[in-house]
Amino acid sequence: MNRRLWTFFLVLISLSYIFAIITNNNTIGDMVSPILVFVISGYIFYGYVIQQKNKNMVCFGWLLTLSIFSWFVSDLWWGIQTLILHSNPQDDLITAYGYFVTNLLLFLAVFFTGYQDLKKMNKIQAMLDTLIVSICMAVLLWLFVFEQSNTKVLLLLSDPISMASLVIDIIIYAWINVWIFSTRLKKPPLHHLLLVAGGLMYVITDFIYFYIYFYSNYEPNSWIDGAYMISFAVMAISAYVKGKLNIDSIPKEAVKNIFYKFEVEIFILFIPIVVLIFKRSQLQYFILLVVALLIYYVLINFTQKSIFQEKLLELEKENVLGLERKVEERTEEIIKILNTDFVSGLYSRRFFETLLSETLNKIEIDQKIALLYIDLNKSKAIKYIYGKETSDNLVKKVAEAISFIATENFGIIASYGDDAFVIMLIDQDADLVARKTAEQIIEQCSESFYINNYPIRVSLNIGISCFPTDTTNANDLIKNADIAMMQAKAKGYNRIQLYNDKIGKFTYNRHRIELKLKKVIFDNEFLLYYQPQVYCMNGTVCGFETLIRWFDEEKNFISPSDFIPVAEEIGLIIPLGYWIIENAAKQLATWKKETGNDYRIAVNVSSKQLMETDFVQRLHNTLKRYDILPETFEIEITESQEIEHSIEILETLKEINKLGVLIAIDDFGTGYSSLNYLKNIPVDRIKIAKELIDKIEDDVYSSSIIQMAINIAKVKGIKVIAEGVETKEQWECLKSLGCDEIQGYYFAKPMPAKEIVKHWIG
Repeated sequence: MNRRLWTFFLVLISLSYIFAIITNNNTIGDMVSPILVFVISGYIFYGYVIQQKNKNMVCFGWLLTLSIFSWFVSDLWWGIQTLILHSNPQDDLITAYGYFVTNLLLFLAVFFTGYQDLKKMNKIQAMLDTLIVSICMAVLLWLFVFEQSNTKVLLLLSDPISMASLVIDIIIYAWINVWIFSTRLKKPPLHHLLLVAGGLMYVITDFIYFYIYFYSNYEPNSWIDGAYMISFAVMAISAYVKGKLNIDSIPKEAVKNIFYKFEVEIFILFIPIVVLIFKRSQLQYFILLVVALLIYYVLINFTQKSIFQEKLLELEKENVLGLERKVEERTEEIIKILNTDFVSGLYSRRFFETLLSETLNKIEIDQKIALLYIDLNKSKAIKYIYGKETSDNLVKKVAEAISFIATENFGIIASYGDDAFVIMLIDQDADLVARKTAEQIIEQCSESFYINNYPIRVSLNIGISCFPTDTTNANDLIKNADIAMMQAKAKGYNRIQLYNDKIGKFTYNRHRIELKLKKVIFDNEFLLYYQPQVYCMNGTVCGFETLIRWFDEEKNFISPSDFIPVAEEIGLIIPLGYWIIENAAKQLATWKKETGNDYRIAVNVSSKQLMETDFVQRLHNTLKRYDILPETFEIEITESQEIEHSIEILETLKEINKLGVLIAIDDFGTGYSSLNYLKNIPVDRIKIAKELIDKIEDDVYSSSIIQMAINIAKVKGIKVIAEGVETKEQWECLKSLGCDEIQGYYFAKPMPAKEIVKHWIG
């Protein structure tokens, strides 16, 4: 049945029943009344049983539904007797017991909810409220129902069903009023108020019915039956509202005033006023009610003050507990902040060092601790190129990748700086586990990380130190792992190094070099050596590469591989680079003057020097001062991430190219992006790395890379030079691949300028 048709049906049935009540039509009333009550029971079942999930509410709904349904059964039997059997239903015990069942089930429903609410009330207050309501009701019944007549009381007692129904009504009425008066922290919802209103209407109507039944003449389908139906209808509306909205309660903004309850005052004062108006001859009952009210107010105020004080204590306890919880939460937050790195989200350096010291003190005899010191290379350059946000996101991504592997190997990882991480591993074979973990980390981080749509490749260096093999001290364990990491970095990128005594000596040596560099006088200790570069086809000289050599004050030779990284780190590479350019240009001018020929000379330049704002101008001034043709002077750069992606460096290279100075890429084929350089950077010459040349004869992979680089270079008009050629076989292979130029020990080692004049240009 659709909604419109159902609404029409309800309106038609309701109007028919109203007509029957107004006209006192028993035929229509007896037919329509059970239909309406059945529909009402259905609505109550829908709202308080089907739509509810709360078990207590479902139980209450069943009791209320059965209560109304018993009325439907009684009404149905009443109609059968009047319309079909033509007997008097008022004399039938089944009918009487049927209507009594309605009161009994309604009492059980009220008792069930009352028991649930009583748990939330103050017991003394509920007792006092019940007592005063009961006294008031007893006085009203005695004065208005029994009219102070013992005969009427005996008449009622002679009918146990009616007496039981009336007692149940009194209990229901008393409890509903106590519930209304009770102090609560939540405002009752609409459906609750409607349900209470329907219950009160039913009980009051029942009182009036019994008065009419015993002391007057009850007529079926009169206004009293209409009042019953209205009370049921209000309950049905309550069920409908409950089923649709399904709201239990509406929180109040503040606690209800528990000193002064306006509802109680109206109800209780109303009773003696009614007695005074309608029974003014019975002043003793008025006085009885007033005395009872005074006693009630004295006791209830004392009780309410106790409740208020208890509530204040509860609120104070709640506030104290709330403050304690907040203090605990804030303390935990502060500890978490102190123990957590802001960027990576890992443990902080402070927390890790404390944990490491505690672990060393508690370590078992048969266990070892391995510490991995992981350095993320070029993080400062990445920050300079891409910005701090991208750099921080990259560090976070790398930290997540490393953390995953550390956790898999039962390690504890922490951040140890902007671009460094440490991992502690505890195991009987900690050194072996550390090596395996380090290899997994490098493999995991070898792929590009996509940060803000930028594909960024990273490289790591990992140093490993073990307890108790290398040291028994927490600080030394970290220091040794750091030293091992620096040694790994000196060998290249993505290297792993275990700490040993040799590394300790290396660190000492590196520190010694740093001290020497800070005091060095360039002209006294540095020399320039030159290595010839020849045409691949015939071996005739075409240029020279400038290489720096250092002989300290004691004339001890210090290798460039030892001091160049230190010079880069401490910033000395920039003035040293300018010194090399100056002396190389001066030497080229000398050779030109002595031989009359223009030779090409190549100078290695650091990426840090290319970032100097006046580099191009100083280079131009140097060439002009020595009358050097720009096309005979070559700048060699090592391919790297910062060179390709630094706008400043790219602009510098373009200016160098406009100046006419040649640009060569050193160690081509093994670095950051290889062939991509040929597209983004103005290049005149590429130098194939020695690592590829060493394997050119027996490694197809190396040979293929060289061939591909030569082919692409020819398309772009770029010259190719191979460095590190040491055998005739390598030379022959390079000839067959179409290489333009070569250099290496097979032709000549780096030598001083005098040796070059003597053997190559003399």
